[in-house]
Amino acid sequence: MDFEPNQYADHLLKKLSSIWDIEKHYWYPLYDCKRNDVIAFNADYIEDIESKVLDIQNFLLSQNNDRIFEMQEERTIRMIETTSLDPSYDGHYGERFWFNEDMNWVIYASHEGSITFGGQELISALKDKWQDWAANVFLC
Repeated sequence: MDFEPNQYADHLLKKLSSIWDIEKHYWYPLYDCKRNDVIAFNADYIEDIESKVLDIQNFLLSQNNDRIFEMQEERTIRMIETTSLDPSYDGHYGERFWFNEDMNWVIYASHEGSITFGGQELISALKDKWQDWAANVFLC
């Protein structure tokens, strides 16, 4: 895993905030989002469920995202292998975001037991794979 230099990390953070309406420390569903291509699921529907994690990883890999960015709660950004993506809240790193350089998708794991996906292609692909998705939408 490679940590991004401060100047580039600042650029990524500004771009992420601008494109995905991430203006506060937390994101959707904890705060409203102006975009309509976001959905949050109950974390226990995804966390530690290998088939779900593989579905997410495989979609990203199919979009030529071999390496992606991971932003930790304190806004440290590093590059990770997509195959090491673990979309979950982590007591060590806290809230986390994952995204690619184009920022046409984003994933966010919150401390409130939600995992949010942004980007219509990603959401559509997951809904196609997860037939019971509607019963597992996170409700505030």
